[in-house]
Amino acid sequence: MRKFSILLLVLILGLSHAATAQNRAFPNAIHAKLNFFDYGTLNDADFKLGEGFEVGYFRNVAPFLNVGIPFKLGLAKLPPLTGDPAITGNTVTTSIDVVFHLENIRDDAKVSPYAFAGAGYFLEEFKNGHAQLPFGLGVNFRVSKYAFINAQAEFRKALKDKRDNLQLGVGFVYLLHKAEPKPQPPADTDKDGTPDAQDQCVSEAGPAATLGCPDSDNDGVADKDDTCPTEAGTVETHGCPDADNDGFADKDDNCPTEAGALQGCPDTDRDGVSDQEDECPTEAGTVKGCPDSDADGVANKDDKCPREAGIAENNGCPVMKDADSDGVADDKDPCPDAAGPFNGCPDSDTDGLADNLDKCPNSAGPATNQGCPEVKKETKERLAFAMRAVQFETGKAVLKGQSFKVLDEIVGIMNQYPDYKLAIGGHTDDIGAKETNLQLSTERAKACYDYLLYKGIPEGRVRSTGFGESKPMVSNNSPDGREQNRRVEFELTLD
Repeated sequence: MRKFSILLLVLILGLSHAATAQNRAFPNAIHAKLNFFDYGTLNDADFKLGEGFEVGYFRNVAPFLNVGIPFKLGLAKLPPLTGDPAITGNTVTTSIDVVFHLENIRDDAKVSPYAFAGAGYFLEEFKNGHAQLPFGLGVNFRVSKYAFINAQAEFRKALKDKRDNLQLGVGFVYLLHKAEPKPQPPADTDKDGTPDAQDQCVSEAGPAATLGCPDSDNDGVADKDDTCPTEAGTVETHGCPDADNDGFADKDDNCPTEAGALQGCPDTDRDGVSDQEDECPTEAGTVKGCPDSDADGVANKDDKCPREAGIAENNGCPVMKDADSDGVADDKDPCPDAAGPFNGCPDSDTDGLADNLDKCPNSAGPATNQGCPEVKKETKERLAFAMRAVQFETGKAVLKGQSFKVLDEIVGIMNQYPDYKLAIGGHTDDIGAKETNLQLSTERAKACYDYLLYKGIPEGRVRSTGFGESKPMVSNNSPDGREQNRRVEFELTLD
């Protein structure tokens, strides 16, 4: 017993360093909780869970110290006493204790731990009483200013054989307090519902929206700040009407029925000139709102030479120049650096189409073919033959040996038509995945492209593209059809 008392004293003194005084503003508290207890583990018997409830009253009596009187009632399976027959059923147990809490419940505390110890009297079936010494730890979790959820672990040393026990409790703690006085309403001299402290017009009634000041036109702007106090307006326009909602009061708006940012007027092209004054309202410009590409002070619409700075007296054109001396002024000459009879341009291949319009200025050809020589019928037939003749290893982009002769013939065609470019297109049938077919067709077209570059054709004259199975020539429903669809096409183009 002496060792137990010393242990209890050390525990209380050790925990007291972490505990502080309870809030003296609310010294009285009540609690209720559910208890779960075991009399077997500490008495060399099987674990025996019992249940019960507890109610109690606590009072703060000094800093660091609260005194409580808890009452407990429960059902327990008690181990048999030495020499007594075994107890097989539940036993009604009651106890009343006096306990001392070292704890603090401050106003700002969310969690309040505590330690406790005390003494009590225990009854079995409301008889057979003996003393017990409870001590342990607990914590209160604040849920409101006065209420807490409580959890507690307790060891009870019984002054009777085989009655030591452990208890866990979960419950509710409430601080007793007086009803708080109702706050007095703030002063409101003009009785308009806005307290004087916030009322900017203390002696004149007004709505809260205008901080207690009158608002005759009910537009949310107090009369004292309203430029138009008898006409409803907006805050942005200081209480004046704004019919087009552009932020400019009608009285200051040059275009009161059209929303705009330039003194209330629109500026469609955002060039800083309002539409009503802009001669080119849909094109941004600097000359009366119109573009002036050559910055010569003459708007493009009036400038005969809009890309060459000139003078207004010459309709925006410079004083006439004729650099190539072909009789066509530079400002009207499409080819000012090369003399020629075609509106100032030469015709190098004498095919009747000026060089500036001729896709093949050094090779004669009809205008219907953009001045380029037409591809002969037999050449087109050889390109169509090449589509069938170029062969690859099965499922690969590796050219077979017999394909080189065909591709060498295409090199000759490219040299025969130096102004033309060649488009190479790879195609497959629909056997296999689309992604795989697209990749294979791309690689096969690229293999032909690489061969032509290897043979000296300039890179800029050849391009290759893979189309996979997306452009079949015939149906893929037969072996012959699928064979026709597996091809590489060669096409001469001027683009």
